[in-house]
Formats: sequence, structure tokens, C-alpha cells
Amino acid sequence: MRWGGVLVLLGLRLLWLSAYSLNSDEPQHAHVAWSLAQGAMPYRDVFDNHGPLFSTMHAALLKDLGERSDILWWLRLAVVPWYVLALVATWFIARRLHSRGVADATVLLVGLFPIVFLKSGEFRTDDAWAALWLSGMAVAVLARGRALGWFFSGLLFGAALSVSQKTLPLAVIALVFAAAIWAPWWWEHRRLASVNAFALLVGAFVVPGAFVLWLVLQHDAAPAWYDIVAYNMAPTGHSEPHGRLVGYLVLAIAIVGGTAIYARRLDAMARWRAFVAVHALTFMLLIWCVWPLPTEQDFLPVVPMAMLCLVGFVARSSVLPPRGNAVFVAVVAVAELSLVVARAPPWRNALAAEEAQLRVVIDCTNPADTLMDAKSGGIFRRRPYYPVIESLARERFENGRMPDDIAAWLIANHTMAAIDGRYPPAAQAFIVRNYRPGTAGVRMAGLGLPAADGQQRFTLTLAGDYVVTDGQREVSVSIDERPGASRWVLGAGPHTLDAHPEPLLIVWRQAWDCGWRPRAQP
Repeated sequence: MRWGGVLVLLGLRLLWLSAYSLNSDEPQHAHVAWSLAQGAMPYRDVFDNHGPLFSTMHAALLKDLGERSDILWWLRLAVVPWYVLALVATWFIARRLHSRGVADATVLLVGLFPIVFLKSGEFRTDDAWAALWLSGMAVAVLARGRALGWFFSGLLFGAALSVSQKTLPLAVIALVFAAAIWAPWWWEHRRLASVNAFALLVGAFVVPGAFVLWLVLQHDAAPAWYDIVAYNMAPTGHSEPHGRLVGYLVLAIAIVGGTAIYARRLDAMARWRAFVAVHALTFMLLIWCVWPLPTEQDFLPVVPMAMLCLVGFVARSSVLPPRGNAVFVAVVAVAELSLVVARAPPWRNALAAEEAQLRVVIDCTNPADTLMDAKSGGIFRRRPYYPVIESLARERFENGRMPDDIAAWLIANHTMAAIDGRYPPAAQAFIVRNYRPGTAGVRMAGLGLPAADGQQRFTLTLAGDYVVTDGQREVSVSIDERPGASRWVLGAGPHTLDAHPEPLLIVWRQAWDCGWRPRAQP
């Protein structure tokens, strides 16, 4: 491997840490890891519809870093090794199936490919998932019939499954095509094949089995089943794509049959090259055709193999003139980097808004306070509502599959702070009515009151210590016919306010004292 190219990619990776926009999955994963660092269980105490390995591995880092507004910059830095591991695994696969030159070119083009470069730089489970899967593939390619190699390959595949359930369709497709390509060889060498298959299976069960045992011993198995399986598989209320599923199955069967016929006349390395190609193609077709919510990160484990097939084809087919391969790689690399710059200019700090918001959360709330957000944007504060409001939840809210009872949870947990998000209608209306927008987009409990010539009534939903203000300074008023003051301890329910000539705000005292200021009323 030419380490110079890897170092260049690593330098670009570090240069871009703050350049690409925050994805809502990032604070969600950070919140789960932070909760584990505080002694919580991953499913009983905090919602997580992913495997436990990723959050468990990063919990210690969250604990060491502590509460800091730039936490996501550090967490993005922490996942850079997964990016490097994915590239190294890709290089070994390419080197084994083609040549050193093809391997070097593939790593460069994979590393700069916009989906890989941008998505694998986010703090998300898919980084580890793709890197572990590709590492398992690399070990399998290099195993050469040794049972120990197949055991370690299974170990890595099992670790990938412990990060993401998306490993299952990847593995099923891989097994189907392995059977189509190597079935005659397996039968001819069935004793060796049986030993290797057993080693692979044993390795694949080590990490998931350890987590299952741990969850059972911690009485967290039932919540884990709900989060990982039941929640993800529950219907959303939208029509299922049965027609597309049937079309995909017909196409997949045709690809499997064609591969089985074509593989009969291939040598060992050519079979591996065919396997890599059809596996990547069929999984990408699965995402495009029948995946319920396709996203760019779903392609992370197969984009490297697709790029390997492209580079290998160009190198082996002699479609380009002498030195044309180098020109091809250079042109594609420049095009990829241009797309990356267009999507995420490196001179832009796309994390600035999130850092400002976290600074307010850290300064104005205590660890004992709850904070409402759609997908754990507050990171360091407990949420009063268990599920995260991501794509599946929003569809279920829209179709009546989940009750819109968030307001009741906010009241029950005495939640005084909230962050705007894509809430269902009733929750959104409650938050707009009972939380004032302010500094860095953080809402704090409070009400807006219009100017009034006489006494007016208002109803407070959240009891607490409040400040009456015009938005810039405290204002002394009379509430419930008591002597005038600007600071009040108010219970939930109706209150009366004496006449005042200007619009006023009643806001949570703790937020006001920490420097948070409400946005001016329209």
C-alpha cells in the first residue's frame, strides 16, 4: 500500500471535520453513548434501535470528554479510524483479487467518493458497520481455506451485526451468491468446506452472543427486542411496496442463476471477483427497490466493492491507451473532490449552530433537568419522552400508529427546556404555546402576554420559578393581586395579571439567570 495516498486522505478527512452539515443521527448516537457512560442501560433506560456495540465502544470516550459544546467535532474525530479501517480492508481485497496498482487506485477513489467521504465522517453506527463488514470480507478473501481465518472473518461479521441489523440482508445476499458460485467446489471439498463453515458460524456468534447474555443478565433483553426488532419491523401505516419486492426478487433470482452458470468456467480469483460484483450490485438494488427508508449511508459497505469492480474492469480490459489508467484515476479523483467541495466547502463551520445550542443547554440546565428534543439533540440531558422522533416514528404519527401524547410526558417530567424539531401536530402546538424561542434556538418554558389596559387571565401549564420581562430587562408586575415583583414562583393553572402597557414575557428563571434571552415577540 502506498501510504502517501492514505495520509493525503487522512489529512483531508481531518480538514473536513466541521465542514459537512450535522446529521440528526449523530447527536442521537452521542446521547446513547453518553447515557451508557452515566450508568444507564442501552435499551431499558434510553431508546436505541441499533445494535449495542457502537455506543458501548464510545461510552468511555464520552465520559472522558465530559460535557462540552464541541463534542461532535471530537466524536467525528473519533470515527476517523473506522474510515481508515474500511480503506485498508478495501486495499487488501483489491490487492488479493487484482494488483497493487488497482488496490491503490481503488482506495483513492473510494476514499474521495462523496458518499463515503461525507457519511463515514459523521458520528454514526454505519461507519463501524461498513468497516467491520469490509474487514470480514478481507479476512475471508485472504483465508485460503484456513479455518482460523474463517473464524476471524465470522467474528468480524458478528461484530458488524452487533452494530447494525442491516448486516442480516448483507449476509443473506452474500450466502446466496456464495452458494451459486462455489456450490460445486463445496461438494467436491465438503469436509474442508464444513470445517470452514462451522468456524465462520462460531465466530459470527461470539460478539452477538456475548451481548445477548449480558442483556439477559441485566434484565434488558425485552426492551432490546422492542427497540431493535419490534420497533423497526412494526408497520408504519404506509402501503407496503409488494410490487417492487416481487420485481426485486425476480431480478435477484435472474442474477443468481446467471452467476451460477457463468461461474462454472471461472478460476478461483475470477470467482471472487464475480462474487464481489454481484453481491454489491444486488444489495444496492435492494436499497433502491424495496428498502423502506433508503439513505446514503446504507451503501457504505458496498460502494468500495462497486468501485473495485470499476477500477478492476478498466485495468484488465485495456479499454484505455497506455498511461490512460492513471489519467482515468486522476480525472475521477478530481471530479469526486470537486463534488465534495461543492456539497461541503471546507472553509465552512457547519457545526457552529449545534455548538452554540449545546453551550446553552450545558450552561442553562442541570444534569437532573430533562430536555425535549426530537432525536437527542441535547446529548447531555435526559429526554422526557422515550422514543426518538425519526422517520419511522413520524410516519406512525401521521397514520395513527403512535399516540401523540408527548405533551403529557413533558408535564409529567416537568420539562422546562425544549429544542425545535419535527414533532407531531399536538406536540408541536403544545411546545409553541408553552416554550419561548430564544438564544441559539433553545426554547425555555414561558408564555407571551400582549399589552392590556385591564386585568387579564393566563394559564400556566408548567409550575416553576419565573421572571417577567420585556425581553431585555425584568419588569415588575402584580400577579394574582399580590404586590408587584419581577420574579415569581407560579403554580400550574390559571392566574391573573394586572394592566400593563407593553407586551411581556414570562420565562423560566433558571434560563434567564444563565444568560438565555427570549426572541422578541412579533
